[in-house]
Amino acid sequence: MTTLSIPKMEAALLIVDMQNGFVHSESRMGQSFAGTKKQREIVPSILKLIDLFSSAVIPIIWSQQEHFLDDKTREKRVIRPHSIKQGFLPCLRGTWETEIFAPLKAAMRQEDHIVQKHRASVFYNTNLETKLRMLGTRFLFISGCNTEFCIESTVRDAYARDFEIIVVRDCVAGIMPEFHESSLAVIESYFGEVLTLEQIRGLIQ
Repeated sequence: MTTLSIPKMEAALLIVDMQNGFVHSESRMGQSFAGTKKQREIVPSILKLIDLFSSAVIPIIWSQQEHFLDDKTREKRVIRPHSIKQGFLPCLRGTWETEIFAPLKAAMRQEDHIVQKHRASVFYNTNLETKLRMLGTRFLFISGCNTEFCIESTVRDAYARDFEIIVVRDCVAGIMPEFHESSLAVIESYFGEVLTLEQIRGLIQ
């Protein structure tokens, strides 16, 4: 890793999809083969991350996934979508699964931003890029779930838009351990830095 010094006026924290549907043990995903134990395990670290960025007065952006039960695009697919392959459809519109997981919701600030999304990447057909440009963001710190799908998709889109990317290793979780590690290796090799919470503490100036 090259030596980094990041002006806090050019930084932002993105917390991806830390919702009941992906974190709560009683969600569809929690009751499936995938489970949500890994996602719950990163909650204490994300809370520390929030404290760090709040203390530095750095913008925090939350993504909120929302699926439609009668999604016509999903119905028209010939090749099975990921929801069918996995056997669960999380975060259905109008359900408690779309809500931010309670311990994290309690840490949300009034000035935080929320971006609703319907696909894996937080950039796809949302106003995230506009928000980041308006905030003067150059360095984007990314946390949340799931590493091999929504995190990696978001990282790739951020890189294509010329943002500098730092994924916080102990603040991301995936469904499949081998995919999680593979995604982090790909991200570090091509798209940005993968650093621990402790490593980024002295990074922001």
